[in-house]
Amino acid sequence: MFWIARAQFARGGIRQTTRLVAGLGFVVSLLAIAQAATAGRKIYWYFPTEFEGPLPFGPFVNRNHFATWAIMVLPLTLGYLAARIGRRRDDAAHIARRSRLARMIDPRSAWLIAASAILLAALLLSLSRSGAVALAASVAITTVATVGRLNGPHRRGALAVLTGVALLGVMWADLPALRDRFAGTQVGVANRLVIWKETMPVVKDFWITGAGAGTYQKALHVYQQSDRTVFFNQAHNHYIQVAAEGGLLLTAPLLLAGFAFVRVARERIRQDESGLVWIRIGAACGLGAVALQHVWETGLTLPANAVMAAVLAAVVTCDRSEVGPSPTSNFPSPTYPRH
Repeated sequence: MFWIARAQFARGGIRQTTRLVAGLGFVVSLLAIAQAATAGRKIYWYFPTEFEGPLPFGPFVNRNHFATWAIMVLPLTLGYLAARIGRRRDDAAHIARRSRLARMIDPRSAWLIAASAILLAALLLSLSRSGAVALAASVAITTVATVGRLNGPHRRGALAVLTGVALLGVMWADLPALRDRFAGTQVGVANRLVIWKETMPVVKDFWITGAGAGTYQKALHVYQQSDRTVFFNQAHNHYIQVAAEGGLLLTAPLLLAGFAFVRVARERIRQDESGLVWIRIGAACGLGAVALQHVWETGLTLPANAVMAAVLAAVVTCDRSEVGPSPTSNFPSPTYPRH
């Protein structure tokens, strides 16, 4: 998916794909909010889930996996909004502020703002601590790193839209429930530390090849030392789980690929002088949020999240200068007889 999307984006289609993803995020978020309020443990009001763990959220059995998807889609949508705001350069002093705001927020920008707000509200209503914290940290880091690319009017417009989206999203959120979730963070950290500690012997014993893809739960049947009435089925840290299942044989190529991706991403963002750079930055922000969340979760093991991450990586790294001649350019021009 990464290579196919990257080749396609080199020829065009980034904006169209971003609009499609934003529209999908809007629909899925509304569905998730309605389902959480009325469906109990049934996905789409039809498919029942296990009676253990948190309630499903939208099409995801685990709310943290929904959060992984949302924290990729939301920054991408906001990046497209920033690109559209950057196109409005009419900041004449005689134009009233209300008129400038109306010009800046056209119908397409309005529904992008609505999609962003609904995505944020769904993320907060999912009560995923890891998703909310990772997104906030990634947005803060991205804002600091890219603020120099914004001129005065563009900076004010982007900050106004970002503030408006945040306020709209928080208005929908269940703040008391979210506060209670964060109040239990200490217990969650203690549980994670136990899991990580009991996973490290697996990493040590299988440091070359790992225990094998998908064997984490089976390995912990042997290595788990704490209460064995419930066995750990995942490490709740993607980096530790990759080391346990893949060993050096997997972690070394992944580290090399990660360094290569960061290098290419920085180069593409630095060289891009078009409005597409903000979509690239939004995609990079989403991938950064996932990288932070995966200190706590393993959401990329789901195919839907892996595919979305591949699309975002393609948006960041595609080279628009790779566009070749048109497929029809190899055919000779038609000739007509003279009369």
